[in-house]
Amino acid sequence: MKCSSHNREKNEGESAPYDENTLKTISKRARLSEGEEAARRILREIYRYGRVGTKDLAYATRLPVPVVAAVRRELEKMGLVSRKAGAVLTSKGEEYVKNILGLSMKGSLLCEACSGKTIIIKEEFRSIVEKLERYANLRPRPYTWLDQAFGIPETAVLRALFMLEEGDVEGRKIIFLGDDDLTSIATGLLGASRKITVIDIDGRLLELISDISRSEGISIECVHHDLRKPLPNELRNTYDVVFTDPPYTIQGLKLFLSRGIDALRKRKCASLYLSFAHKPPEEMLSLQVAISEMGLFIREMITRFNKYEGAEMFANTTFLAKLETTEEAHPSIVGPFDGKIYTGEVSPTIRRYKCKCGYEIDVGISKEFQTIEDLKSQGCPQCGRKKGFKMIRRYAI
Repeated sequence: MKCSSHNREKNEGESAPYDENTLKTISKRARLSEGEEAARRILREIYRYGRVGTKDLAYATRLPVPVVAAVRRELEKMGLVSRKAGAVLTSKGEEYVKNILGLSMKGSLLCEACSGKTIIIKEEFRSIVEKLERYANLRPRPYTWLDQAFGIPETAVLRALFMLEEGDVEGRKIIFLGDDDLTSIATGLLGASRKITVIDIDGRLLELISDISRSEGISIECVHHDLRKPLPNELRNTYDVVFTDPPYTIQGLKLFLSRGIDALRKRKCASLYLSFAHKPPEEMLSLQVAISEMGLFIREMITRFNKYEGAEMFANTTFLAKLETTEEAHPSIVGPFDGKIYTGEVSPTIRRYKCKCGYEIDVGISKEFQTIEDLKSQGCPQCGRKKGFKMIRRYAI
């Protein structure tokens, strides 16, 4: 067995010359929207840490899991990487990253305590995390067609503490545009806000937030409302701070930020906190253009700030951005909106997965299982297995 593995690595390593164009070749074969730099980032992480799983690679490089898997396969074909309980560099791969890419640093320079988030949960706030862990277990099954993916309890608390550090909790009126992560609860438990309001289309979540609010005595106002309709008049020009984790489409972003601007008192440098998925370059540019066109600017952006349960398509992580208003701040969407805002509407895709038992299942917005998370939750229709599914085909509809 060892001899076979050695021969395979040798043959793959001799299958192609390695030079400055190798990354371009990998990028082209894997059809990377992010270009050759994405392939370089993946190689860099494998070199730095020695052995890395696909999900950890996706988290570290801020790339979707399917993208990382595609690049890893191409790296394997070229003999630069092999799989040994994770991706590892072959001897040829080691030579390539050192001599051609010029890599030399091992490990990471990120703060171990905060993982680059700039903030940690101190002991005095641990009781809030413990409460959020209990309350998070009470959340209903996510509505994937609403792009729901539940944030972990630590993320809700870190968000609240980050806003507290920024001066956006004490004495403030805060509105949450959607809150399936229970960040409003974490913020309310700090006991420093003047008013907290949550708007959500999902009545189940609002009922849970109301129940927790009553039991904790934190007086969160819950409003059942579809943000495709304008804000109720009593919520306009009222709040000091907005927090939103909108659908991860540009139209979804525009709509939620527009409603957020409507909710704010009119002044410069009012804060809007935005959680959003890491996207390919063209989409990130569109995101920045949309933000700028509304008279907002990005004060700070922290990558990999948020962690989620069952959101593997974007590596279970998104960034947190603090946006601020200028005198020109204005909504880009005014009045009712009837366009598409959810991922399944904007980019409908069918993915075919194969279970270890051999059964093939189509997953997509028009199917019984709308996401891979739905399939894993309910299990293979034939054998009941809840893990080990392999994507074998993907096509747009």
